This record gives sequence, structure tokens and C-alpha cells, in this order.
Amino acid sequence: MARCDYCGNECTLPFTCQYCRGTFCPVCRLPPFHQCTGIDSWKKKPAPGVGISYGRGGTATATGGGNGTTYQREKSARTREGIPWLRIMIAIVIIITLVVLFLALSR
Repeated sequence: MARCDYCGNECTLPFTCQYCRGTFCPVCRLPPFHQCTGIDSWKKKPAPGVGISYGRGGTATATGGGNGTTYQREKSARTREGIPWLRIMIAIVIIITLVVLFLALSR
């Protein structure tokens, strides 16, 4: 197993930085997370999700995106609208309960 050049953790699948050629773990793999010497060239490179806007005269500019410095998903707050299946299940349970109650009382 290889060791991360920045934090020293052992990792089974190390990443090699294309800007400083160091070996890093999955947490330290991006240039801002390991104090990369080539961070300036990394910042100039557009992010993979960046679109290209073509202008007159053959000019092209990058639009949107970012440098991708966040590698973990943001936790989203749960709202009532976020769980529609829960409302459906509650409605089904109520309907089944009413049907069973109706059948039991009609005998």
C-alpha cells in the first residue's frame, strides 16, 4: 500500500497529482487539499462541467462550473415535499384500515 505525501495515511488506490506529481489519498487528491505547487495552473483549467459559449470572430469562453473544490455532497434539509412516498403509504394504510373496519361492521 502507498502512503499519502500530505497526510501520511495508507491508501490502496493512490492518486498522482498531474501538477506536482505527488502521491495522495482520496481525501487529499485535489490540489487545494494538499498545498499543491501547481495550484495556479489548476485554477486556470475549467472544470469538467463547464460549458463553452461561442462568440463572433471565433472566440470561445467558459461559462458556469467552478474548480470543484468540494468533494463531498452537501446535506440537504428534508422537507415535506422531499418525501412523497410517505404520504402515499399513509393514505394506503388509512384506506386499508377503513375497508377492514367497514367489512367487520357490516357482518
